[in-house]
Amino acid sequence: MENDDTLTRRQALTGLAIGAAGAATLPAAAVQAQAAASPLTVAARSPWLVNAVAVNDGGTMFLGLPRFGAAVETPSLARVEKDGSLTPFPGGAWNGWKPGNDGRDAFVMVNAIHIFDDNTLWIVDQGAPSGSKPAPGAQKLVRLDSRNGSLLTVLRFGDDILPPGAQLNDLRIHDQMLYVTDSGLGGIIVHDLTTNQTLRRLSGHAMTTATAAPLKGKGGRILADARGKRPNVQSDGIELSVDGLWLYWATPTGPFRRISTAALADTRLSDEQLGRLVETIAEIPTIGGNAIDTLGNLYLSDCETRRITVATPGGARAMLVADDRLSSPDAIFIDKNRRLYLPASQIESLAQHAGGTDQTRAPFLVLTMMLPESLAGHPLGDAVTGRPPATGLSNFHGIEHVAMTVPDFEAAIRFFQDAFDATVLYRHIKASDPPVTYEQVGKINGLAPGTRMLRACQLRFANGPNIELFQLEGYGRRESAGINDMGLVHFSVVVEDIRAAGARFIKAGGTMLEGPFDLGLNEVGPGNQNWFGQTPWGTWIEFMTFRSPLRYDPGAVAERWFPQRG
Repeated sequence: MENDDTLTRRQALTGLAIGAAGAATLPAAAVQAQAAASPLTVAARSPWLVNAVAVNDGGTMFLGLPRFGAAVETPSLARVEKDGSLTPFPGGAWNGWKPGNDGRDAFVMVNAIHIFDDNTLWIVDQGAPSGSKPAPGAQKLVRLDSRNGSLLTVLRFGDDILPPGAQLNDLRIHDQMLYVTDSGLGGIIVHDLTTNQTLRRLSGHAMTTATAAPLKGKGGRILADARGKRPNVQSDGIELSVDGLWLYWATPTGPFRRISTAALADTRLSDEQLGRLVETIAEIPTIGGNAIDTLGNLYLSDCETRRITVATPGGARAMLVADDRLSSPDAIFIDKNRRLYLPASQIESLAQHAGGTDQTRAPFLVLTMMLPESLAGHPLGDAVTGRPPATGLSNFHGIEHVAMTVPDFEAAIRFFQDAFDATVLYRHIKASDPPVTYEQVGKINGLAPGTRMLRACQLRFANGPNIELFQLEGYGRRESAGINDMGLVHFSVVVEDIRAAGARFIKAGGTMLEGPFDLGLNEVGPGNQNWFGQTPWGTWIEFMTFRSPLRYDPGAVAERWFPQRG
């Protein structure tokens, strides 16, 4: 059995036998009266306790339905249908866990759900009902296609990341970086989805563990069971700034803190050193959930006053909405249309937090409202989805291809096929076509007078990028550009095994310089290397591999882009 003092917030605040059969019914007249006096409307009703909500780009809503106790019957995760009914999602064994099953491939204790920019649904499963220890592999992060329920990813961690007593609580993602709070022992888990490397940071540190402040419910009532025992919860709520540069977190009684994500990823820094870099952002009452918008406003589910407050980056505090139906408001979700969703979990009314008397009432509600453009003179932003912020360049997504002129067209194609598994996508100027002249395309691509384009094709390397090849008649110069020449002098490819990639390049007919070499300056770190090679016609290609985080300059507002692994 686990120590009660290491329960997560939702375990600590929720009884062991909650469900449709055990909850009384809230009178319809009371619900209607509350709805008439509030901007909040009912988005969903559930016979099971709801502690999390997420909505995809198509408007489909999903509910997290935790299992607080082995005897509780719940599908753990459900999709809200157009008629308001709930369908277990994704269906089958994932929603059918029973006591005695190992829980590796089923939802056991869904503690959080979230949808990010890619429109997939992430689920945090603690792997065991409250008061129980998870079976090996049962505690996990699961990613589903929100459209059809297809299983996309399952992440499990070893004891170095999740030591005994650790419990995954909630997660946020920016680009390829995933962050999770541990509310069992206290700590931050950092996982790179590209390299599959994971770090555990600030483990059991004062910055991630609870203070002596008690958890409170409506009116400031201290939560305790019939014997006066109070819950104790570690790092819980989590958010990321829109640019991914700052990670925020809090225990349920605060304060809200933040740290640079670059510092978290820097393995040269010990937890003691990291602790000195943590900043306190805001003191808070007992909260059930939180959110952040693109302007840096923090949204707080205030359990003591049953309202949602907004803490601005400038330190101001304003009330967004108050509604007595917000009993223990939990994880806040903002969708792409700036609609706010609030699960009212009623956790404070459970017997173990209300002196031994269960006062919960079904149905459990998810309430919603549109965000205003501003609040008390402070502008409010959009949802933070994990997508890097706009660069200021209209519709700029990234470099799509590079082009080069080669002396032997077919030989160059064969070289790239042998060296990089390149595929010919199309030949837009074939050998049988008439040459393309300056008069035809000079104004379009800068082809010089007296030069003719004889052949052209578009290639793609096995995992990108695209390379366009040309063979010309009438070169401006016959030598390929080197680093001592003006203009573009090389392009770089990221590889997994730099020595194997170099050997393959040589076998295909290329030449490698001395190497590989360890990178230096801002790119220094174990496993970070480069190696230059030259194609048979002289074009330089740099091979690179990265195993350690880069060092960004103070004030940097973006991270270096890397291709996704195939």
